[in-house]
Amino acid sequence: MNLIEKWEICKDPQKGNKIKWIEPLWAAPNKPRGKRDKLGNQEITAIIISIGETFELRVISVNKVSLGDALLTVKKDDIITRKQSSIQKGNCHKFSGL
Repeated sequence: MNLIEKWEICKDPQKGNKIKWIEPLWAAPNKPRGKRDKLGNQEITAIIISIGETFELRVISVNKVSLGDALLTVKKDDIITRKQSSIQKGNCHKFSGL
């Protein structure tokens, strides 16, 4: 049986939502000033644990979605924090069922 997950665009994430978004993978700082080099992208799927000034999230999965040798910055079961604006920039989607 082939189950397909349904995701919808999420403009207002709430506590308990399962969300996914894409964020950049950055190189280690090598310049005295300025922006670090972007090496690729990773897609993070997580559950929102709490909402405040930043979201606290428990990572369900993380996948590299770009070519190159960039290392993923988070792993399954990590607890991470992100600003809502950062998540929205990554094309945030909310899980809506199977």
